[in-house]
Amino acid sequence: MPSIKAGELLLRCLVEENVRVIFAVPDGAYNSVLGKLKEYGVRLIPPRHEAAAAHMADAWSRVTGEPGVCMAGAGPGTANLLSGIITARSEGSPVIAITAQCPSGAIYPDRGGVFQYADQMGLFEAATKWNAYVSDPKRIPELVQKAFRVAMSDRPGPVQLDIPEDVLDADVEEERAVVEPRQRYRMTQPMAADRALVREAAAMLTEATLPAVFVGGGVHHAGAWAEARRLAEHLACPVLLGTSARGILPEDHPLCFVPLSTGGMSLRREADVVLLVGTQLGQHENYGRPPIWGLPDQQKIIQVDVDPEAVGRNRPVDLGLVGDAGATLASLLEEVEAITGPRSPSERLDEFRHQSQAWERNLAGLAREGKPVHPAKLMVEVADFFPRNGILVMDGGNTGLYCFQYQRVYEPRSFLWTSQFGHLGVGIPYAMAAKLANPDRPVILVAGDSAFGLNIQELETAYREKLPFICVINCDYRWGMEVAGQVRAFGADNLVGVDHSRPRYDQVAKGFGCFGAYVEDPAEIRPALEAAAKSGLPAVIQVVVDQEANVYPPGRAEFQTIGAV
Repeated sequence: MPSIKAGELLLRCLVEENVRVIFAVPDGAYNSVLGKLKEYGVRLIPPRHEAAAAHMADAWSRVTGEPGVCMAGAGPGTANLLSGIITARSEGSPVIAITAQCPSGAIYPDRGGVFQYADQMGLFEAATKWNAYVSDPKRIPELVQKAFRVAMSDRPGPVQLDIPEDVLDADVEEERAVVEPRQRYRMTQPMAADRALVREAAAMLTEATLPAVFVGGGVHHAGAWAEARRLAEHLACPVLLGTSARGILPEDHPLCFVPLSTGGMSLRREADVVLLVGTQLGQHENYGRPPIWGLPDQQKIIQVDVDPEAVGRNRPVDLGLVGDAGATLASLLEEVEAITGPRSPSERLDEFRHQSQAWERNLAGLAREGKPVHPAKLMVEVADFFPRNGILVMDGGNTGLYCFQYQRVYEPRSFLWTSQFGHLGVGIPYAMAAKLANPDRPVILVAGDSAFGLNIQELETAYREKLPFICVINCDYRWGMEVAGQVRAFGADNLVGVDHSRPRYDQVAKGFGCFGAYVEDPAEIRPALEAAAKSGLPAVIQVVVDQEANVYPPGRAEFQTIGAV
C-alpha cells in the first residue's frame, strides 16, 4: 500500500491551514518536511538564529492575521526558539512552534547522556497556551488541528508540537494521511456577544454625554478596525488607542487620539461611558484605575473581549460582552443605528483636540537643529519621510519612547513592537517578516543601537532572502534607558556597564552586502533615507545622537509613573 513520510503528512496539514512560509534553521531531524517544501509551494526562510525564526513567525501572524509557523532542531535549537515564543505569548500572537526531538526510545524520561536532549515539553509549558508530544505519526493530523484551534481561539497565542525525529521519519499509509479542510475542525466564523447585552450597551452609549471607545490589540487580532471606525463615526465619539492598537484608525483622523497624547489622557479620565474593545487594561493602561481613568462611580465601563477571563479582570465593568470584536462591534452598530442616526461630535471634542495639538507642538519644539543630532530631530525626519502605507517597526528602550511619540501610523497591522513583553532585538526579524508578507509596501525599522546589536547577524538573512527594509539606528553608544535609573540610584559619576565602544554598524551592514550610511549631521538624514530607499537593499543608517538628550525622552516620566502602579 502506498505511504508517505510523517513529515510530509505534517506539511500537508500546514498547507491546509494556508501556511505559505516556514521560519526555521535547517535540521536533519525534519528533512522529511524540508525535502517536500517546493512540491507543496511552501517557502523556507532560514535565519541565523532560531530566536529570529520565532520573532518572524510572531510578526508574520500580526501583519497577515494568519498563524506563523517556526521550527527548530532538538536541544539547542529548540532552546534558542524559546525567547521568541514567550514574546509571542505575551503579545497574543498565534504562532505554531514545531520542535524536533531526539529519538523517542531514549527520552521522556532521558535514559542519560542522550545527545542534545532537553525536556522541551517542560521548557515550553509556561511559554505556550498548549503543547503536546507527538508519539504516533498517525496522530499528526489530530494534533495539528488542535494546535491551530488553540492558537486561534479566545486570546490568540503560541502552541508547541514536540515531535521526535523517528516519528517524523516514519511511514504513514496514504489512506491514513487524509487532511480535512480547516472549516471542518475549528471555528472560522466569528461569534458576536449576546444580542440582549449588545442592545443594552447600545443604550448606554447613546445616552452618554461624552462616550469614548478605547481599542486594544485584540481589534487587530480580530481584524475589526472597519467595524470600530464605523461605530465611532456614527456616534462621533473619540477613539483612544492602546499601546498595541496603533493604526486601527488613521492617526490623523479627527476622532483618533494616540497614546500619551494629553487630549487622549484627559478623555480617559473624563468620558462618562468608555467602550473597551480587545484590551486587557494592563500596566500601560494603569489597570483602568484613577487618576489615569475616571472614578468607577462616575465613569461606566463596557468591555468587549473574546476571552471571558479578561472581562473585569483589572477594573470592574458595568457591562461585559464576550464575543469576537468584529462581530460584536457590527452587532452593536446595528443596535445603535436603530436608536439614533449619525451624531455630531461633542462640543468638548475640540477642547481635547487642542490639548493634543499643544502636546504635538511641544514635541516638535524639541527637534532642534545642529550637532550632535537630537533624537527628536531624527524622529521628525523619519516621520516626514515615512509614507502613509508604510509599516513601522520599533525596537529599543528610550529610542522606543522617542519613536512612539513622533511617528504616526495610518493603516491597521502596520506597527510592530513588543508592547507587552518589551523584548529587545525583535526589530530586524519583525521587519523581515513584514516585508515578506507585504513586498510592495515600504518597511522602516527605528532601533536603538543596543537593541539592534542583539540580532545584527540577521542582516545576512535579509540580504540573502531579498527582503529590503530601512533600519534607522538612534545611536547613543550605550544602554540609554538604564542610564537614568543608575543616575537616580547612585549618581552620574558611577555608571556601571552602560557604555559601548563606538562600532560602525553601517560598515557591518556593507559587509553583509547591505546598504550602509553613517550620519552625524541632521542635514544628512534625509539624503541617507532617500539613498537607502533607492538602493533596493536592506539598509542601515547609523545616526549618532546626543547622548544626554537620549537619556530623558519625552513621555518617560509618564511611562514610569504608569509602570510604578
